Amino acid sequence: MQTRFVVVPAVPLKKETYPRRLGFPAALGEGYDLYDTQDKVRLSLNLATRAQAEYECECRNRCPDADDAPMAGSGLGAMG
Repeated sequence: MQTRFVVVPAVPLKKETYPRRLGFPAALGEGYDLYDTQDKVRLSLNLATRAQAEYECECRNRCPDADDAPMAGSGLGAMG
């Protein structure tokens, strides 16, 4: 099964121009974003480290979709 959220490098917030003779810049953006493979959209969270991005990704992948999750207070759970 494919995971819904994956870590991707962040996109620069402002466009910079580079002379052709310098070639392609080594660092495109600073930080990391998440990509939603289900909705095909980038979540621009601009997390500072890959570890933070992986943690956020893991948390989001662990959470069930809102459509599939039971509503809080629906009476489905037993209260002691």
